[in-house]
Amino acid sequence: MKLKTARGYSIKKLRKICQSTAPNPARESKVGLFTRIFSIYFTKLFLYTPLTPNQITVIGMSTYFVGIGFLFFNEPIYNAIAVFLVFMSIVFDGCDGEVARFRESSSAVGNLYAEPVSHDIQYGVSFFLVGIAVYLGSGDVVHIILGAVAGISKLLFRLLEIRTWYLTQSVKIKEEEIEKLKQEYEDLPAYKRLVYWTKQNLFTQNGILLVLFLVTIVNRVDLLLWFFGVGNLIFWILLFGKKTYELSKNPPG
Repeated sequence: MKLKTARGYSIKKLRKICQSTAPNPARESKVGLFTRIFSIYFTKLFLYTPLTPNQITVIGMSTYFVGIGFLFFNEPIYNAIAVFLVFMSIVFDGCDGEVARFRESSSAVGNLYAEPVSHDIQYGVSFFLVGIAVYLGSGDVVHIILGAVAGISKLLFRLLEIRTWYLTQSVKIKEEEIEKLKQEYEDLPAYKRLVYWTKQNLFTQNGILLVLFLVTIVNRVDLLLWFFGVGNLIFWILLFGKKTYELSKNPPG
């Protein structure tokens, strides 16, 4: 079967096809929106190749870890390269979904397994690697501990989200419900919207880019470990308390 390519499609038309699905505003990040400006150009290139969305996911994850690896050099120029490569990994993370939408090849394996698992691997390993990189420069073992706490807390957060999702949601959100989600989000109290905004823009795969960029400017990568070590743990505690309260008020079944 001949693969559908981007031949004859303008960037504007590709954006309409590949980027038209609006996400839940509570789960939308500014960095994610920004990378879409660039991802469509790489998507067009990928569409001239036989690469599958899952293979592009692997490329994105590999790019991410190569970027993290440059932090081990502990030099400003290499830190800048790390920021760039992490940025590119986020761009590629958008490309896999765009290629799937264009070729209409979206699958449960990609949506519910390959991409989430790639993020789990990144969260579970990258903070620990950054901790080791900072430890090699500082000699302070607390940085390894912070890296472990940051990664474990983030994975526990994602695990808790999955556990409660199975209890509270049995059907996939339909496109026509997106506007309702947006309105419900706008109706939330300002403090809740701030929590959602902070979590999505600073404590996700995309958020890591912004924090990494800021700490490399001042050449203090250790601050990234403190930020995510403490922050991820706090968000997990908040989510645990929230879900425990919700389930006690409305037990499933």
